[in-house]
Amino acid sequence: MAKATQALTTGLKFMGGGAVSAYTLEYLSDSKRHKIGSYDTIVVPYVELGRSSSCAVQFDEDAGTVSRKHAAIEKRGNDYVIKNLSGTNPTLVNGRPVNKEYYLKNGDEIQLSYEGPKMRFNVSDTGTAKMGMTKRLNLVMQQAVKPYKMAAMGLVAFIVLLAAGGVYGFIQLNHENTVLSEQMEFQKKITKAQADSLAELNKKNNMLLSEVKNSKAEVQRQFDRERQKLLKQNQELQKSFSEFKSKAGSATNYAQIIEPLKNKTLALYLTGYTVEGPNGPETVELEAQCMCTGFMLEGGVFATARHCIDALMSGSEDLNFLDHSGINVVTHFKAKSYDGSIEFDFTDDNMNSDFSGDQLKQVTYKGQTGAMRIPDYFHGKDWAYVQTSYNDGMAFDPALSMNLKAGTQLFVLGYSYGTQFRESGNMEPYFSTAKVTQSGIEQGTVRVTEAGWDGGNSGGPVFTLNEEGEPVVIGLVTGKYQQPKETANGDVVWIPTSIKVVTPLGNFLK
Repeated sequence: MAKATQALTTGLKFMGGGAVSAYTLEYLSDSKRHKIGSYDTIVVPYVELGRSSSCAVQFDEDAGTVSRKHAAIEKRGNDYVIKNLSGTNPTLVNGRPVNKEYYLKNGDEIQLSYEGPKMRFNVSDTGTAKMGMTKRLNLVMQQAVKPYKMAAMGLVAFIVLLAAGGVYGFIQLNHENTVLSEQMEFQKKITKAQADSLAELNKKNNMLLSEVKNSKAEVQRQFDRERQKLLKQNQELQKSFSEFKSKAGSATNYAQIIEPLKNKTLALYLTGYTVEGPNGPETVELEAQCMCTGFMLEGGVFATARHCIDALMSGSEDLNFLDHSGINVVTHFKAKSYDGSIEFDFTDDNMNSDFSGDQLKQVTYKGQTGAMRIPDYFHGKDWAYVQTSYNDGMAFDPALSMNLKAGTQLFVLGYSYGTQFRESGNMEPYFSTAKVTQSGIEQGTVRVTEAGWDGGNSGGPVFTLNEEGEPVVIGLVTGKYQQPKETANGDVVWIPTSIKVVTPLGNFLK
C-alpha cells in the first residue's frame, strides 16, 4: 500500500504541474508493444516490468521469456534500484544477472532473461514541468493508476471532480461497468458482441476523461448525455451478463471430464530388444521402465510419439549403427493402463511411422563401415500408431487439430517422470494444461504456451473441448522444439528452445 500511496502522491503533484524526478527506458529490442528506438518516460517512484496487465512497463505474450512480474525499478533518495521479481527468469544489467537488486547508473543496459527484450536506462535531464496536460494524464494513468487500480479510483474521481462538479455518479457507473467486464472476462466465454460493446464504452469514457480540461459547462452537458447512454447500456449489459452466467454455469470441472479418460491413457514401458544377427536372434530383456505415454482412440487405435518408440535407438549408437548397417534390431514394449483394464505387448516393427524427414548418414563406427539414422521429430512427424484388438477408446478430431485458434485451452494426461514418484501406489496419469499460442499449423506442429507437462508426458494425449463441451483428442505431446546444429566433426546435435510443440492428429489420421 505504501508504494501505491507514493505513486498516487507523485501522480497528483505531476498532474498539478509540478516537476518530478524522471528517467527514460529506451527499447533496444523489437516487440509487439515496444519498437526499437522508442522510449517511455517514467515519472513515478516505483514501476514493475513484465507481461502482467498490472505492470506499468508491459510486454505482450510474444515475449515468452518475460515473467508476468519480472522486475521492478524503485527510486531511493537520489538513486534508482532495479530488483529481480521472477523466481524462474533472470534480470540482467550490462549482461550480468542481478542477484536481488542493483543500483542503476545512467546508460546501463537492462535485459529481461538471456533471450528477452533489452532497454537502456537514462536519467532524464528534461524538466517534467514543461509537459502538456494530455501527456501528463497519459503517464499518470499508465504508471500511477494502472498498477494500483483500487487506490487509483480516488485519484480519478478527484481529477474529474476538480474539472466538472457533479460527475461522481458517472465515475461510479464507469467503475461498475469495468468490474462487470472483468467478471465476464474471467469466465472466458464473453461473446464478441459484448466485448465490442464494452470496448466502445471504455473508449468513450477515456475520451471524456481526456477532455476534462475543456470548459466546465460543456463537459457537464456532455457528461449528462453520456450518463443517460451509460445507464441504458449498463442495464443491457447487466441483462446480458445474467443470461450469460445462467448459460455458462460454473468453471470447467476437469475432475469430472478426465475421469473416463484416465484408463485409456496408457503408461509405455521399454521391456527389451532383439538383435537378429547372422547367428540367429538374440534377445536382451530389460527391467521394465515407464518412460513415455500412449493412448487408445475410438476403434482401438493405439498412438504415441515416435521419439518414444525410437528411445533405445536414439540412446545407443551401437544399436543405431547395427539397425542401419544390415542387422535388424527390434525393440519390445508394454502398454498398460493404471487400473490394469488395458495391457498389451508390441514392438517398434508393429508401428506405422513416417521416417521421410530423417537423415541416413554414412559413417565408420568402431572400424566398421555402415550408417546411422538422425531423426527429425519436430516438424510434425513425431507420431506412431498401431491397430489393436481393443474397441474402446477416446473421441478424436483430426480436422479440428489442424485449425486451432490462438488462446484455445488445452489439457493433457500423461505419466510425468514415469512412475518413480508413485510411492503411494496411485498410478493414475498426471493432469496438466496448456494454451495454443499460434493459430493453425507451424512446421507441421501446434505451438503451445503455459504448458505444464514434464518428461514422461511424451506421446500423451492432448485434449480440447468441442462445441458441445465434450473432450476430444487433437494431438500428442512431442516436447520442446529443438533446432539441429552440425558440430565440427560432422555430427548433428539438437538444441532445445523454449517453444513447446504438439503433433496434431491430422498429420496421420483422417
